[in-house]
Amino acid sequence: IIELINLKAKKPAVSIVSLFLLTLAIIVYVGAFFTGKADGSHAFSLLTPEAKEELKFHKLLGTYLVYGSGILLLLKAGAMAIRRAWARNVFIFFLLIFIATLLKQGKDGGELVYEYGVNVKPVMALQDRLDDMQFDMEDLKEELVKAKAECEQKSKSAPTSLDENASSSTAIELNESAPQEKMEPSSQAPAESNDSNISSDSSAPAETAPSTYRQVAPPAGMTTPATVQIPTH
Repeated sequence: IIELINLKAKKPAVSIVSLFLLTLAIIVYVGAFFTGKADGSHAFSLLTPEAKEELKFHKLLGTYLVYGSGILLLLKAGAMAIRRAWARNVFIFFLLIFIATLLKQGKDGGELVYEYGVNVKPVMALQDRLDDMQFDMEDLKEELVKAKAECEQKSKSAPTSLDENASSSTAIELNESAPQEKMEPSSQAPAESNDSNISSDSSAPAETAPSTYRQVAPPAGMTTPATVQIPTH
């Protein structure tokens, strides 16, 4: 604006003020570039793909503005040294382009902050989530301590009941696994025993006869050299 006013005023003091402001602008732009780069790098991983692309373009445009401010300063110093109308016109032309680019950069920077939340909304959202997670962790720690205390109490009272249950279950298993004797009808026992006695008497050899004998005297009128041995049972 000062340069546009000085097109009609044509005062050296106004040109000196404009040169001073351009020198100050270079310092401001360099500082803005590095601080914006630090903020953008910190928030880049939290952004959406669309916001990342716009942030990359914003960084590129900011780099051009830093170099452009230095070029403007050189053009201003040359125009003041030459003191020609064409030199001033060249400076004014590049100055307008620089101002238009600067307004575009400011608009994009506002969108990045207020629309995409670069280093603002994501950080606040993550901070809120972090606080909520810390509260949840504290609650979980308290519940864990209570659960440990309850487990210790149960483990102290558990052995006696476990022994009783184990003994009862062992007794039940032994009763279930014990062999059951089959009882045969008693009515068949005498017949089987008699048959076995008969067969044993008829087929047993002499040497396997029972060792107990009873001596019987022969009847009267019979002469025998020896007594007859009859096995007894």
